[in-house]
Amino acid sequence: MAAINETIANAIYNAIDSNNGTFSVEVEVNNALVVVDGSFEIDGYCEDDYFNGTGAWVTTYVSVCIDSVEAYDEDGNEVDVDCDLTEIERSVERLAA
Repeated sequence: MAAINETIANAIYNAIDSNNGTFSVEVEVNNALVVVDGSFEIDGYCEDDYFNGTGAWVTTYVSVCIDSVEAYDEDGNEVDVDCDLTEIERSVERLAA
């Protein structure tokens, strides 16, 4: 299950590209197409003071919420997928922080 969680978390992290919004990702895991929908919010600031500023983005808050997970086999039949949604959300938050 850890590999499935990591694969899904990485796909979600790669789909997040702004400060807030929604995502819908498709990832193939164990010969099944997994579709994950949800939302995210990221807040922070640009570290750019006059003397010591690097211009780097400093993330101060990240929230990821998975709304639904669906999985389909190669014939298009819905199948169960064994994953931990809370762990996936926390993994994406750690990656984005």
